[in-house]
Amino acid sequence: MSSLILGIKPLFVFLWTVIIPDKILTLQQLQDVQQNEFFLAVCWSLTALLISLIVSNLIAFQGGDDKSYIKRRVWHIIIGVLSVIYFYYFYYLEVIPRIANPGFQSMLHKTNLQCLGVTSSVYIVVGLIIMLCCRRSKFGSILGKVKD
Repeated sequence: MSSLILGIKPLFVFLWTVIIPDKILTLQQLQDVQQNEFFLAVCWSLTALLISLIVSNLIAFQGGDDKSYIKRRVWHIIIGVLSVIYFYYFYYLEVIPRIANPGFQSMLHKTNLQCLGVTSSVYIVVGLIIMLCCRRSKFGSILGKVKD
């Protein structure tokens, strides 16, 4: 798991250094970080959805009694769960240590929990919309077989 964290971390380091200050000392800085966290939660879930779409397209159809949609479904669920967990821990390990005030840390922790809901909701809702719109594609087959 640590190799996964170390592998993906450089992709988002630039965003963190631009959006999040080194030390969060004032209430205004905290509110800015909270607003940015919601934006990053949506971007994070859309990135996870893109990865899920790519993975589902890499899994080939099987001939005969095709059960490849089950593999796609499992990978879609795994990517969704890992993205939510990774967002929580990454923000918890990168941003919380920059706050000196315990009250501010508590406020940001509450925001982080709300962003977990945003991340999972966007992943599920946008994913379902794409699957329903592209029902005959590999990504759409995650919902199950299409009856002719």
